[in-house]
Amino acid sequence: MVCREHLARHHGPVLVVAGDSPTMQSRSVAALLAEFHRRPAAWILGTACKEDPTGLGRVIRDPQGNLQAIVEEKDATEAERRITEVNMSYYVFRCQDLLDSLDHVRADNSQGEYYLTDCPGILVSEGKEVRALNVLQPCEALSINTAEELAAVEAANVQ
Repeated sequence: MVCREHLARHHGPVLVVAGDSPTMQSRSVAALLAEFHRRPAAWILGTACKEDPTGLGRVIRDPQGNLQAIVEEKDATEAERRITEVNMSYYVFRCQDLLDSLDHVRADNSQGEYYLTDCPGILVSEGKEVRALNVLQPCEALSINTAEELAAVEAANVQ
């Protein structure tokens, strides 16, 4: 990781967001950071519910509603694909937990890629607290990866 040396000296939260979320709302980011400062955790994920979650990672919770993992659609079971709570890549990490969990991420998935979304499962397996908060606005469930998605974002005219 290119910024590991810099982050190793950092002692506050680390905010990670995706570059394909043009409708990101400052109040959602503020809510995640406020929650981190109120009750710090190894990782806090901002989620949204989307009627058609095709192509997105699903938020997997245990029966008590606690975050267990994020499963990318290509790796999801049929039951997991029916979940409508999705990951839109709004993360607040405790810095050291981010760095430690990245050491355990492996490319053993259908894409052969390293998924940052493997971190919550790693952190849970280490007994660390991870939380998912459904705080994102409906417009934030829009992303741009295709021309059709660009048209949908432009049509939404989000401020």
